[in-house]
Amino acid sequence: MGIILIQGGARSGKSSFAELIGKKLGGLDVIYLASGVVTDQEMELRIEKHQQQRPDQWQTVEEAYDISSYLKEVDKNSTILFDCLTTYLGNLIFKKQNYDFIKMEAEILEEIELILEIARRKDLNLIIVHNETGKGVVPASKMGRDFRDISGRAARLAAEYAEKVYLVQSGLPLEIKERGLKNIEEYTSASEEVRVL
Repeated sequence: MGIILIQGGARSGKSSFAELIGKKLGGLDVIYLASGVVTDQEMELRIEKHQQQRPDQWQTVEEAYDISSYLKEVDKNSTILFDCLTTYLGNLIFKKQNYDFIKMEAEILEEIELILEIARRKDLNLIIVHNETGKGVVPASKMGRDFRDISGRAARLAAEYAEKVYLVQSGLPLEIKERGLKNIEEYTSASEEVRVL
C-alpha cells in the first residue's frame, strides 16, 4: 500500500481508523511507532488508553526525537503505524525552541522528508496519524503559531508522498487525495484554456 496519511481533529476517530488499516495490512505483525512523551498524569492516561486498544502482539517502539534513524534499521516491507506526526513535531519544536524559526522549520521539515523517503525506499506500509491544527483560532503564543505553521507544512509534505490521504470527521473517514488532485487538475486545465483564449 505504501504511505497513508490520516488527518482529523481531536477525538475524531483517526487513531482507531489507522489501527483498522494497520490490522488489514499487517495483521498481528505491526510496529506501533509511538512519539508521545509522558509529561504528566493526564498524558500517561492517554498513552495507556492507546496501548489498551491495539493488539497485544503488535510491537511498540517509543521514539520521540529521531524517527528517521529508527526507520533506517527496520526490515523492508514492514507495516508501521506512526501515531502521531503532530506529537513528534511538538517534541522537535520544543527541543529546538530557541532556534531561529527559519532554521528550525527547515531542519524539522528535512527530518519529515527523510522519514518519507526512507519509507518509500524500503517499501514500508507507513500509516501516519496527524492532528488537524490549522482550523482553530490563531494561537496566542509565538511557539503556538510556529507549531501550527510547521504542522501544516509537514502535513502537506506527507500528503504529497502518500498514496492515500484520509480525513476523519466524527468517526467517518473520507479519502481525499484522489478527489483533491482531480480538482487541482480541473482548475489547472481551465486556467490554461483561459490563457489560450
